[in-house]
Amino acid sequence: MRVPRAEVNGPGASRTIVGVEPFDTGFGGGFQARADAPEALACELVEDDGAFRVHSPAGAQRPRRLAFVDGTMRVEAGLTLTGEQGTVAGLAGSWGAGAVLVDGEQPLSFDQVAVGRSAIFTAGQRVELPPQSGGWSWEADSITGTELEAARERLRRRMRDTEADIAEGLSEKGWLTVIDGPLHNIRRTRTLPIIGYVKTHHRPMLAPEAWTQVPRLSSGERSGLFAMRDDLYGCYLRVGRPGPWAGPWAGIVRLEVPAGVGLGLAVEAAEAAASWLPAFASAPHRDVRAPVNMAPVAGLERHLHHLQGDPRLALRAVRAAVLELNRGAGEEA
Repeated sequence: MRVPRAEVNGPGASRTIVGVEPFDTGFGGGFQARADAPEALACELVEDDGAFRVHSPAGAQRPRRLAFVDGTMRVEAGLTLTGEQGTVAGLAGSWGAGAVLVDGEQPLSFDQVAVGRSAIFTAGQRVELPPQSGGWSWEADSITGTELEAARERLRRRMRDTEADIAEGLSEKGWLTVIDGPLHNIRRTRTLPIIGYVKTHHRPMLAPEAWTQVPRLSSGERSGLFAMRDDLYGCYLRVGRPGPWAGPWAGIVRLEVPAGVGLGLAVEAAEAAASWLPAFASAPHRDVRAPVNMAPVAGLERHLHHLQGDPRLALRAVRAAVLELNRGAGEEA
C-alpha cells in the first residue's frame, strides 16, 4: 500500500513535507544541516562551468578489487575516581574496525579486523583496571581536560585511526577503498585511491541556489563535483529511495575524492563510483539506515559488534575489575 506524503498546510498554501528519518536514534538522523548555520559553506562547483547539473552515471563496471572500511564504538560503563583532590570522571568502552573485501566473483570476506578496549579518565588521571576472566582487559588512557565528552572523543579517535590505517594499507596494495565516513580522518589522501562515503549532512556545502537542488536527484544520479578544501573534491549521490514516507534528503550521500589525483581523474572516479555504489545499498527490511548504509558495511558492523562482546557482560566485567582494584587498594592501606 502506498503511503502518501503528509500535507500539513491548508488548501492553497505552500506544501510542507514531513519525512520520517531512516536512522534510529542510536545513530542520529542523516540530515542535520541548517540553511542558516554559521558553519555553512559555499563550495565552488568545479564541473559544468560552475553551474549545478544532474549527472546520470551508467555502465561503469565495478572494480574487481574493492574494499569497504568501517568501525564501531560504544561506551560500556561510566567511571569515577575519587581522591584527596575530589572526584573526576572516566569511561570504559570498546571499539572495532575492519574491512570487507569484494574480490571479483569470490564470496565477500572480512579483513584486517581489530578490536580494542580502553579505560579513559579525565583530568590527567590514569587507572589500570585488572583484566578479568573471559578475555576482558582494558588499555589505560588519560586526557588532560575534565569533560567526559572529550574522553568519548578519545575512544572514537582510536577507532578512526585504526580505520585510517586499514584503508591506507589496502589502498596501497591496489584495492579501491571506500571508507564509511569523511576523508579528513585519512592522513595520506592526496594521491591514494580512497573514496569517502558520508551519510550524515551536518551543514550546507553549496550556495543556496545549488543546495536546494540536491534533493531533486533521482536514484543513481549525482551532482557535479565541488571543491571542499584544497585537498578534497565532493559530490552528492542518491543511492536509493527508502520509501514514500521519507524526507527529501533521505537516500542522499556525499562522496569525497582526493584532489591530488587531479580534477579529470576525480570526475572519472566520482562518475564510476556513482554508477556501481547504488548496487550495494541496503534494503529497508534488513537495515533501519537503508538505503544509505551499504550492505557490506552493515555486515561488517554486525561482525564487529559480535567481536566486541555482549555489552551486559562488558559492564559486569568492568564492575568486577573495579571491585578487585578497590579491594587491593584497601588491603594496601
